[in-house]
This record gives sequence, structure tokens and C-alpha cells, in this order.
Amino acid sequence: MILPKRIKEGSFKLDKSNKKLSSPSSIIKTLVVLGSGGHTGEMMDVIQTLDPKRYKLEFVLADTDSTSEKFVRNLLKDKTDFEPLSFHYIPRSREVHQSYFTSIFTTLKALFYTTVITNVNINPDLIIVNGPGTCIPVCLSAYLTRFLGIKHVKIIFIESVCRVESLSASGKIMYLLADRFLVHWPQLQHKYKNVEYHGRMCY
Repeated sequence: MILPKRIKEGSFKLDKSNKKLSSPSSIIKTLVVLGSGGHTGEMMDVIQTLDPKRYKLEFVLADTDSTSEKFVRNLLKDKTDFEPLSFHYIPRSREVHQSYFTSIFTTLKALFYTTVITNVNINPDLIIVNGPGTCIPVCLSAYLTRFLGIKHVKIIFIESVCRVESLSASGKIMYLLADRFLVHWPQLQHKYKNVEYHGRMCY
């Protein structure tokens, strides 16, 4: 698996005011959003390339997700440098097959809970997400602190490897919020401005 060098080294040049991200000796508190289905598997391909001595991981997932925590713990059980593993559960913003109209209300509920978990309990320097609906309230709550001038939390969105010709529903939203937007296929880079393509990042 190939991950862009700039992610692994943490040289996030888009935010020069954030000295913590640009300093090679700083510990970066990193919030990672997990999702059911293939999202967690794709995300863990990325996460395992990070330096555990530099990135302190905090996982956030939907309260209806009964498999992702077990999957991550089993995957990292022999990689003690990532310990301790922390998992935070939030209400899901949109269930599978839920209408977009009713998802407005469930997203608002999730946003309330997520704001507390994200900005108070975790207070991350960096957020890495890859498409589950749960990532929307997480990133919106982090973006709120940026808007209020409290803290500029860096947001990296990695589109699902399944998206070859078009962005996912969450990708279309995150395209407006993310500091960096990475895709697995060159077609998307040609179609959307400021999208980054560095080859396949998971297999």
C-alpha cells in the first residue's frame, strides 16, 4: 500500500499557523472515524502506515456499529505501539436506506453529541476520514472551532476506493470541508479541482 509521503510525515503545509503539525517532534492527536462495511478495512490500511510514536489515535464510530472496534483491536493486537486504543461512540447520522430528509434530524442529533466528544473529550489536531456518514457531524463540529477562531483542526478526507467516476454522498459534502481530499482513481482528479491522486492507497 502506498500512502502519500506528506501524510506519513505530517507536513501539513496548508496550515502554517499550526506549529504542532509542522514540528517533526510533536505528538499529533489524531481522530479517526470508522464505518461499517468496507470503510473500516480501507481506513486501517491507511492507519497502519502512520508512525505510532507520533500519531496518538482516537477512534470514533457509530453506536450501531457492532463490528469495527473488534476488527481494529484484532488487527492491532500485536502492534503494541498503537496502545492504548480509545473508542468513542456517537449516534449515527444516517442509517443505510434512510431517507435524506429524515437524515437531517438524525444528523443534528449526532452533531450535538459529536461536538462534545470531538472538541471536549478528544480535542484533536488532525482528523482522518474516508466516507462513512458518521464522519459528517465529526468534521462539522471540528469546523465549528475553526470558524469561531478557537482551533484549526486539519481534516483529511480519503474517498472510498469504490468511487471511480463520481464522489460519494459524504464525499460531496467533505469536498467543501476537507483541507486535503484524496482519491484512488485519476478520473476523479481530472473531474474535481484540488483533488489529490497518489495511486491506490488500499487493497
